[in-house]
Amino acid sequence: MKSKRTLEVCLSPALFPFKQTPQPHLTLVIDVLRFSTSVIAAFDYGVKEVIPVDSLLEAEQLKQEGFLVAAERDGEKLPFADFGNAARDFNVPAIAGKTLVYSTTNGTAALLLAATAGTAAMLAFTNINAARQWILSGSLPVVLLCSGWKNQISIEDTLCAGAFVEAMVHDVDFSINCDAARLSLLYWQSAGKDPGALIQDSQHYHRLLNLGINPDLEYTLNTSSSDSVPVLTGNKLRKYPF
Repeated sequence: MKSKRTLEVCLSPALFPFKQTPQPHLTLVIDVLRFSTSVIAAFDYGVKEVIPVDSLLEAEQLKQEGFLVAAERDGEKLPFADFGNAARDFNVPAIAGKTLVYSTTNGTAALLLAATAGTAAMLAFTNINAARQWILSGSLPVVLLCSGWKNQISIEDTLCAGAFVEAMVHDVDFSINCDAARLSLLYWQSAGKDPGALIQDSQHYHRLLNLGINPDLEYTLNTSSSDSVPVLTGNKLRKYPF
């Protein structure tokens, strides 16, 4: 009998080194508020590719070379950047066909960490179905890596992981042998029809509000509204299929 693929959840980047899934595997990086949601939006709005960088110095240098740059730290857009980290910011003609450099507090570091274990891609509520189809097109086991906040667990990323586990759990090709996956699934199911209520009680939601930033839950929770699956190839995110 053909063995089933496994689906594991890491609720924080700090837990990624202790994952049980052997390499190679696929990793889907989740940063609902706001990196993964916003990168997916950038591709929806026509960006050609995204270069994730952890170093602000590198981001500034690339800006000087003529690249468009999205950069934030602790939620706030940096002075040298063209964009912050909001999905709707990319709904502008200027990004069509362009390469976008991107640096954030949590999401870019999580993505670059994920890339050390094999192929990495971006997941948010907005592309759950597209990501599911991408996963089903391959044969490797899967790890969901929640970016959280500075290695702490976050409500919004855990909920998204649970939503994706639910989308996959009935597929005969997958088995869930991971307590974190089961916990995220149960948490998602506990949200019922109102996951926004749980997110509105999260630390990062209130952190953004205190900065005068609209977390834009209407856009963020528009499940499977996008067909974009940004996959890291080399040092660039590109929309699958390439």
